[in-house]
Amino acid sequence: MQPSRRHLLLLLLLLLLLGVASFITTSSASSPVSRTFTVDQRGGGDFRSVQSAVNFVPDGNREWIRIHVKAGSYKEKVTIPSEKPYILLEGDGSRNTDITFDAHAHTGIDELVTGGGSGNVSNSPTFYSATFIVLADNFVARNIAFKNTYNARDKSKPDQAVAALVGGDRSAFYDCAFHGFQDTLCDFVGRHYFRRCLISGGVDFVSGYGQSIYDGCTLESNMPPSMRRQPGWVTAHARLAAGSPGGFVVKGGSLRGSGRQYLGRAWNPLATVVFYRMSMADIVVPQGWQAWHSPDVSSITFAEVECEGRGANKTGRVAWEKQLDEEQVHKFVDITFIDDGWLSKQPSL
Repeated sequence: MQPSRRHLLLLLLLLLLLGVASFITTSSASSPVSRTFTVDQRGGGDFRSVQSAVNFVPDGNREWIRIHVKAGSYKEKVTIPSEKPYILLEGDGSRNTDITFDAHAHTGIDELVTGGGSGNVSNSPTFYSATFIVLADNFVARNIAFKNTYNARDKSKPDQAVAALVGGDRSAFYDCAFHGFQDTLCDFVGRHYFRRCLISGGVDFVSGYGQSIYDGCTLESNMPPSMRRQPGWVTAHARLAAGSPGGFVVKGGSLRGSGRQYLGRAWNPLATVVFYRMSMADIVVPQGWQAWHSPDVSSITFAEVECEGRGANKTGRVAWEKQLDEEQVHKFVDITFIDDGWLSKQPSL
């Protein structure tokens, strides 16, 4: 039976559609992983420590390499230097796999921005306190936890004790956890994306100069009841210069936990933090924000947009909290705030 002209046209149309679909899939496909190394402290993998696996990645690497860390608690300090990009660090779940240490510092991290943010960051005591440091561009972590246990028991004299310091550009974290008390996550510099992550701390537990979106994350205060008279601060942000990008955008997710918290304090007059459609427990102090090192509050951008929960009650908020219009809100919450295409070029989840 000869196909009719109509059937031929339909077949041609179908082939064209399939070709377009194939083109779209190919053009937006994520990057492949070229090699996988396994870390198992019991000896069942390629390496027994995470740092050993990182060291094996060649300098100047240009292909994605997966480092799979089997379940366990790895007590070590890990650094991914700038010359080792394109690493995918993967655990067996943030409750099953963690990198942990208990170092601490006694000073702030202002030294980190020597030379406009590109100086020798290793001069900072807070840098040395970090359990995990990534300075390389193009980094992904998923299903793993980073811990600094220095203040795990005694929080009466907190010192900087960083769980993770993120100082490379184009870094993404999926289903990860960050546990500490003061300066838990140093979101130092660069563009970063955090998806479904847990960040727990009491003082400045998300801090730095980064340009980041926290998408569907849980921010958890572990401020002990004995310190209820002294609120903590969820965020401490700064920007390097008036014309430089930067800001923490917290989209969705929740703020919960114990004690009392300011939503943030301004590390400098260019600090930028936006909470968008977040659920806030009643641990938020009425003022909401502190100026800290910024006598001139006019250039600070601290804002809450369409948040809910008892902590989202704005009665008593500082008068200088920014009221953003629709266009300004879109600029912050749209993924283009951090992404110019690099997220789609990472390995698929």
